[in-house]
Amino acid sequence: MLSAFKQFFERAVIGNSVSSLTRWGKITPRPVIRRMQEDAFRRMVRRAARHQKFFVDQLHERGLDALKIRRPEDLGDIFTTPEDLISRPPEDFLCRPPQAVFETTGTSGPPKRIYFTYDELEHSARYEAAALWENGLRPGDRVVCAFDAGYWVSSWVTFLACKHLGVFCSAIGKPQPRELYSRMGIYRYNVIVADPTWLVSLSEIAEKEGSFPLKFIMAAGDRMTDVYRNYVQGVWKAPVILGYGSTEAGGGIGMECRRGRGYHVDEFNFLFEIIHPDHEGYGELVMTTLSRRTEPFIRYRVRDVTRFLEEPCPCGAPLRRIDMIKGRRDEMVVMGAGNMHPAIFERVLHDVEGIGENWQVAVRQEGLRDVLEFRLELTNGIEPRRVEQTISRNLETRYPEIWANHVCGMYRLAFKFLPPGTLAQGRKPKRLVDERVG
Repeated sequence: MLSAFKQFFERAVIGNSVSSLTRWGKITPRPVIRRMQEDAFRRMVRRAARHQKFFVDQLHERGLDALKIRRPEDLGDIFTTPEDLISRPPEDFLCRPPQAVFETTGTSGPPKRIYFTYDELEHSARYEAAALWENGLRPGDRVVCAFDAGYWVSSWVTFLACKHLGVFCSAIGKPQPRELYSRMGIYRYNVIVADPTWLVSLSEIAEKEGSFPLKFIMAAGDRMTDVYRNYVQGVWKAPVILGYGSTEAGGGIGMECRRGRGYHVDEFNFLFEIIHPDHEGYGELVMTTLSRRTEPFIRYRVRDVTRFLEEPCPCGAPLRRIDMIKGRRDEMVVMGAGNMHPAIFERVLHDVEGIGENWQVAVRQEGLRDVLEFRLELTNGIEPRRVEQTISRNLETRYPEIWANHVCGMYRLAFKFLPPGTLAQGRKPKRLVDERVG
């Protein structure tokens, strides 16, 4: 039975049957999926042990035999990290000559460069096409993809996904929202694909000047709070479907369906782990690529914090789901206020009048006390004191336990107001930073 399912997926991926791939992906029994993953994991480990210098070095240092590795836990403390990709030459990770390169959107330090062949990009696009088909995309729809192009992989994969579906698509890079809005009626787009922050800016224009009929919106590339999501859905009167992926993954890792919360993850091309989970199951996501041949990653530490959702999705699909991303492992800051994540400050700041979309919260140290400093750009000539009062009130009412630590003197609040544009950091701004020394 396992070999029959594997043969079907090979035919579906190579052929043109995206709808069939979607259908069979929904009915494949979980034990079969798991066995396919285990078999693919063993094959990937053996391939990397023959061709990837980085992985060979890791095995050699620990005296491990690739032929005896059957599951991730057999590798012990062997992981691939973002720091490895930056500190070591690309040749240490390549298993065959590449044909394309893309870069990550890191907020500090050099970018990570990830290499592919054309067939791998087509493969990734086919699975994104299957996810978009499941959410209702059909020939006759007209898609505009406003993901930043440049060296970012997502725009190209979405464009290829639309090609596989025979769907009209304009992959326009990331223009000023006004530029797209002026063309919405001309090209009759009814599906928008873009990152959350950009979508909010586009929706602000549509709220004032009128929206256009949409089937759905797909948002990915950054966190989208419930407040932003509800706002965008309210303006366009269309559902927002969230996708999740990365350049390291070659595009999408998972996507929501219309009926449930959480991302259905692509278990046919990735094996996922959650390491160091807390009492609620939240831990760091780790992925192993199962179908990549050019630059495979064995147990790549994504740094995003999430958990598996164990209850079945109402849609009936057997693929596992992960919860909304809670934050990044490297962005969590433990301080006098408690365990801080960027999501806390998104909620505190979302309805504060007179501040720009660029902001940052820094944890500093003055003597023996932690300082929580809000760095903000003022707009509309608002008085800084009013902003400070609103933020303090929001923090007190929305996070009383954090405010209680402030009242007890465990940390001090501070505010720093900057000219517009000062805090611009690119596609993925680092919202929470720890500047304490030692």
